[in-house]
Amino acid sequence: MKPNSISPRAIALTALLGAALYAVSGESGGPSYDRYGRLAAYPGKEAAACPAQDARTAVILASGQSNIANHAEAPARTAFPGRVFGFYDGECAPAASPLLGGTNLGGEWLTLLGDALIRSGRYDRVVLVPASVGGQPIFRFAEGDLGEMLDETAKRVSARYRVTHVIWHQGESDYADETEPDAYRAMFLKIVGRLRAKGIDAPVFVSVATYCAPMRDWKNGNAIQAAQRALPDEKLGLWPGVDSDAFDPKTSRSDNCHFSAAGQARMAEAQAKVILDHAPR
Repeated sequence: MKPNSISPRAIALTALLGAALYAVSGESGGPSYDRYGRLAAYPGKEAAACPAQDARTAVILASGQSNIANHAEAPARTAFPGRVFGFYDGECAPAASPLLGGTNLGGEWLTLLGDALIRSGRYDRVVLVPASVGGQPIFRFAEGDLGEMLDETAKRVSARYRVTHVIWHQGESDYADETEPDAYRAMFLKIVGRLRAKGIDAPVFVSVATYCAPMRDWKNGNAIQAAQRALPDEKLGLWPGVDSDAFDPKTSRSDNCHFSAAGQARMAEAQAKVILDHAPR
């Protein structure tokens, strides 16, 4: 299958995931969305002063598809509202599900990640910058309109902060679409190139993420997993992230695809460990 084609199966899943989201987008006082389908405003979210950045401030750009984009089971709210923030379009708000900058209105694990980093004692403040759209193959981030979304996000956050970490959590659609591993690698490197061109030189942590059983019968050891595991390259600033495919789907997935509350907690703790193991002491 060509890497820049969208299969009917992927289109159908995207439509299913997005149906509820777009159904409420026009309601008075309800959520609103940007041109990429990302949440741009949500009732009850109030802007807060963005924190100043110092050596103990983590600024995390988080990109990919649904499992890093508000499609998880359990809503989360930071236990540190003056220390863990979501960042969207130049403004901050205390981190809470759903985070602006991701699709859907459900839970997420990034807020839990921010809390874990605060509890570690290594960071005093965490700023989360979602740039994620559910149900999308990698070519849209590398060569399509979601590449423009990444460019815009990078420009906005870089005007205020130095991004300290990038998380890439995507691959379920490309497993379903049977994207060639070499094509996946080439497109991922284009994404990294886009970020570097916008001045983001932070380490990029590459998740192993292909599991979404409703999209396609899943097999461990698949070609996209192999491509993701081969991506880390210290010279390019690419590092192994979390292998979420290794999580037990019976406990970590709520619908045999998206993270359950237990999966959210496990993902957050595992990603925190990856970041802390990499952080200079």
